[in-house]
Amino acid sequence: MTPTRIALAALTLAFAGSAFATGTDVLERIRERQRIVVGSEMKFPTMNVKDPASGRNEGFMADLARAVAKRVLGDERKLEWVQVDDEHRVPDVASAKLDMVFDTTGASAEKAKVVDFSDEIFRSGSGLLVKRGSPIKSLADIAKGTRVIYVKANPDIEHIKAKAPAATYLEFDNSKEAFAALKAGRGDVFTQVVTHLYRAAMADPDYVLVHRFTAKPYAILVPKGNAPLITALNAALHDIRASGEYDRLYAKWFEPYGGSAVR
Repeated sequence: MTPTRIALAALTLAFAGSAFATGTDVLERIRERQRIVVGSEMKFPTMNVKDPASGRNEGFMADLARAVAKRVLGDERKLEWVQVDDEHRVPDVASAKLDMVFDTTGASAEKAKVVDFSDEIFRSGSGLLVKRGSPIKSLADIAKGTRVIYVKANPDIEHIKAKAPAATYLEFDNSKEAFAALKAGRGDVFTQVVTHLYRAAMADPDYVLVHRFTAKPYAILVPKGNAPLITALNAALHDIRASGEYDRLYAKWFEPYGGSAVR
């Protein structure tokens, strides 16, 4: 069992019958404080990283969180970002140490034991990265002779192998090594979760995302039993989409790297 799963299992027991399990009004606390305490790993440049020069968080998730804060508190500046790692972000929001986690985090039955989820904020999943001008546009273009680079921790490679069993597959330990191999001409296409592929494309404009073939919706995580907060967040997200602001933010952060092909 991974450290994260151990922590979640412990939290499930700790919060059963607690105040958090029966509902703590985090929305009321946010309004009294006039600030939203938000957890994020802050490690993907197109998503959310802190600019060392300005101290401002930049990226799609950062902009979207500001748009939510504007609708919940009337001011997009009323955010306090807290950097958390993958192991602690769910436990920290489950224990209400954080008001929410606004990050590259999906819903799951395991997480649902200790946290609740907003509506979808971003559609992730595994995609394809190629050199600009490549004839590969989707899984249909992968065939015998195509050299597919992948990271062994990503199980979605099995989708490609099932559709193109005659292709050549090259396994790497991490995205950095895999992208370096693609740039060195050792492969024709690199497949990985799109957040990793955006980071690679952002680092080298010669490469672009062309297809997403699995879906992994991301959501805002909040402490369990906070229906008023979920209602407020979902209303804000609905308004952001209806106003066209979501589309503008998506285009701003992802279109230069092939965003329209993987949305």
